[in-house]
Amino acid sequence: MHYRPLPRRLADFQQPPTAAEITAFATRLLGNDLAITEATEIGGGAFNNAFRLTADDGRRWVLRVSPPHAHPLLFHVEHHLLRREHALTPWLAAIAPLLPRIVGTDFTGEICPRDAVLSEFIEGDNWHDVMNELAPAENDALWRELAALLRRVHATPAPHFGWTHPEPPHVRWSDFILGALRGLLADCQRLGVPNEEARAWFAVAERGAAALDGITTPRVQHGDPWPKNVLIRRDAAGGSPRIVALLDHERGGFGDPLQEWVFNGYDFPPVFWEAYGPRPTDPASQIRANIYSGTINIQCILESTRYADVDILTPRQHLTAATQDLRRLLAEV
Repeated sequence: MHYRPLPRRLADFQQPPTAAEITAFATRLLGNDLAITEATEIGGGAFNNAFRLTADDGRRWVLRVSPPHAHPLLFHVEHHLLRREHALTPWLAAIAPLLPRIVGTDFTGEICPRDAVLSEFIEGDNWHDVMNELAPAENDALWRELAALLRRVHATPAPHFGWTHPEPPHVRWSDFILGALRGLLADCQRLGVPNEEARAWFAVAERGAAALDGITTPRVQHGDPWPKNVLIRRDAAGGSPRIVALLDHERGGFGDPLQEWVFNGYDFPPVFWEAYGPRPTDPASQIRANIYSGTINIQCILESTRYADVDILTPRQHLTAATQDLRRLLAEV
């Protein structure tokens, strides 16, 4: 087997499984009769290691392997991500044709102390990578298409608040959100990350529990619906590009659709919101958005423990400004 991992330093957070481990996963999930001739690591992600596997008959799959379960740089919100994604998949039936079909999973830890998911390989271009090559009208059409997909996902009722199995369910949205934030602050303390601004902000954010609990009906969330997780393809006649896959819902769960991180930490264009529907602007929704944005900023600060070039000054400044904004919003409700 030609084993082609990406070049990495020993100190890097992402470390690929060995060739022997990949072969063992492929044998377990595909059987003994197939010979894998090539395993090429796919870049672009920052958590799991993903390899495109090619068999001697030309068939291809994607094998994703989690970090080791005991990795010291796993954050509170990142445990069992592949298992959570697998458990969430049935709840994404509204967009099932765009989800890569899962061929097999290995959550036993017998090959190595990491989880693995094998999925079908889908031909397509990563939208983020080719966005600047597309005509503005083509990008606008893709934003509208993504908006329609997320509307379908977010319209799906969920059974409880929080993540999927194996994580515990929550009765109230505030219990889940504030609990996750406490876990992230504990991560900051454990990893020696500056967190004065985060703790000052959280002391105010706790007072927003009532606004969080204004969400009484949990809805399904994708978790990571942005162009880097969208594959597009033109039809054989060379027509307009269409979305053919929506990838990596491992960070999804059940709760408030407004919590999708891309709604609070990524600049979706107006054409998306025209198709999806306007963001709510009432004070309670603004409080929730402030809390969701604060969560993103704390995770950005924590990322500095994995990547030396991460800017932590900006998210700390954002948290200081968010504290003042949140005090004002809480005074209005």
